[in-house]
Amino acid sequence: MKTELRRVAFHDLLKYRFLSAPRFSPDGKRIVFAVHQASREDDRYLSDLWLYDLETEACTALTHSGAEGPFCWDRAGDRLLLISGRAPQPAGPKPDEKAPKMSQLYSLPIGGRGEAEFVAALSRTVTALWDTPSGVLLQTIDLREPERFEDAAYRVLEQIPFCANGSGFTAQRRSRLALLTGEGVFEDLTPETMDVRQVRLSEDGSRVFVIAADYEDVMPVTTGLWELELETRALEARLPQGHFAWACAAPFAGGILLTGTDMKHRGLNENMSFFLTKGGCAPQCLTPTLDTSLHNSVVCDCRYGIGDIGETFIVDGDRAWYVTTEGCHSCLFTVNAQGNVERLSHDLRSVDDFDVHEDRAAVVGLEGLNLQELYLVENGSERRLTNFNTATLDGIDLSVPEYVHLENGTPEGLDCWYMRPVGFEIGRKYPAILHVHGGPRGAFGDVFVHEMQCWAAEGFAVLFCNPRGGDGKGGAFADIRGKYGVVDYEDLMAFVDWAVQTLPFVDGDRLGVTGGSYGGFMTNWIIGHTNRFRAAVTQRSICNWISMVGMSDIGYYFVPDQQSADLGEDVSALWDRSPLKYAAQMTTPTLIIHSDEDHRCELGQGLQLFTALKRNGVEAKMCVFKGENHELSRSGRPKQRLARLQEIARWMKERL
Repeated sequence: MKTELRRVAFHDLLKYRFLSAPRFSPDGKRIVFAVHQASREDDRYLSDLWLYDLETEACTALTHSGAEGPFCWDRAGDRLLLISGRAPQPAGPKPDEKAPKMSQLYSLPIGGRGEAEFVAALSRTVTALWDTPSGVLLQTIDLREPERFEDAAYRVLEQIPFCANGSGFTAQRRSRLALLTGEGVFEDLTPETMDVRQVRLSEDGSRVFVIAADYEDVMPVTTGLWELELETRALEARLPQGHFAWACAAPFAGGILLTGTDMKHRGLNENMSFFLTKGGCAPQCLTPTLDTSLHNSVVCDCRYGIGDIGETFIVDGDRAWYVTTEGCHSCLFTVNAQGNVERLSHDLRSVDDFDVHEDRAAVVGLEGLNLQELYLVENGSERRLTNFNTATLDGIDLSVPEYVHLENGTPEGLDCWYMRPVGFEIGRKYPAILHVHGGPRGAFGDVFVHEMQCWAAEGFAVLFCNPRGGDGKGGAFADIRGKYGVVDYEDLMAFVDWAVQTLPFVDGDRLGVTGGSYGGFMTNWIIGHTNRFRAAVTQRSICNWISMVGMSDIGYYFVPDQQSADLGEDVSALWDRSPLKYAAQMTTPTLIIHSDEDHRCELGQGLQLFTALKRNGVEAKMCVFKGENHELSRSGRPKQRLARLQEIARWMKERL
């Protein structure tokens, strides 16, 4: 008897397991990684550590607390040092109840030799840690509070940015390095004005290479390189900040390998290159013709806790491994001291996180329409090691993205996809949703995206493409400074025209449009310039570039760069490119989704649009998600994410 397939449901999100942070043991024989799963009952994500043994091919759970955070191997490879929010054991020392939740340090023996042992509770949140000959090196969040009179409840701001998405009003927040010197006692190694961005250790663990920005009043977009000698605590500047945006640095080929850009040609859109400096000489570019971003831009809403792999690399012998986005896939590459680049992954469509040991990589990635699994990449091939999500998708009728290439006047052309509704019948017409990605340096691909599979399961055709401004096709294609709403709008509308004219099942009279962040901006722009869409859902959007300059955590540098205009210089240009200017032309029923702690595209952006639509008599509804930020659709609390999915589907179904 043939088993009937079922459709993807909103609540399937609770069944998915998300993987992150693969870390080889010092001998390269084992891989520890994190596994996360949404819990509706707790309305949070449960995070535990698993061990994969490459010799026995056994995969076992190391922890069951559901509260694990950053971790590292000890230098001997016998234990893990981990930060955990777990409940303390009945016996033994207890963590300080006043300490931040994710600041409790534990030691976990590997090999079934005991439970995690409480080591210390620290006074700051820990975001990364390393075991070194000098002790445990910590990367911590230091939130300095200026002195206030009378202990009154008010906030003091002395710098910009004064907020950070996901962290609220951060005031004088810095990421700092410290060394654990005793039980709960640590010694700061970087000054209080320095914000540490990226850390790499020398092979023997005695030196630390630090990319950071040192500032007091206005955070610069440039960074510098410092070298820290752990034994003497000496911190020496190697490359001054002020000229380059450096992203990562590590010892390599007798010198220091760096990724960075001077931003002279395309501003913030400039793709980074690899540089090598030796003997104190100026860095020399190893890859002058490389024109790809050094990060994973593939859009997916089925990840959690992804490591900071963007624009970084891992040195392994005579090569450095890194991730880049080519077309609609992200891939693993290497570069050597001569600047020769080689692609190492081929079947994976998204490399989400990785670690390297002796010419092989442990990768968390996406393959086909599968959810995340752990892979081993070696000798030019990928081998899947785990099956955490195989049963979850078994028996589900998925809509397969179908690729279309369109000409758009550029050498690269336009990558587009459409998804048929699940249960598709020839001869029927279906409503369609145009989905616009964020960024704009994002890139859609043919990977599993839960929300789009849900729309197809609800009876919608789904349309999505990578308009100009997106990643994967070089700097010229991605550079739309001063052209937001022009060339990208042309690309999106050309694809919609093609779909309506070419796909007989797409009903051109029942079109919806949605997107988040930059995709929200484009949704706002679209409904201000055409009335062809019968419903819109704009998420964490931008409608007013002028107010964004002073309100967003990135607005003061992002807006002038991307719009080629600034306050006091050409405010009229900012207004001309703001969707709010065209509110009088908007007639599309619009659902506005925003989060009250979104400091990237601040809540005021949604409120301004909602007010304008209501004043103009346009059908509008606004959902403000409490306690969420710009990442609602990707890592928001489970109940909030489910409610968001259901609000979007209901809005589209009732109007299409």
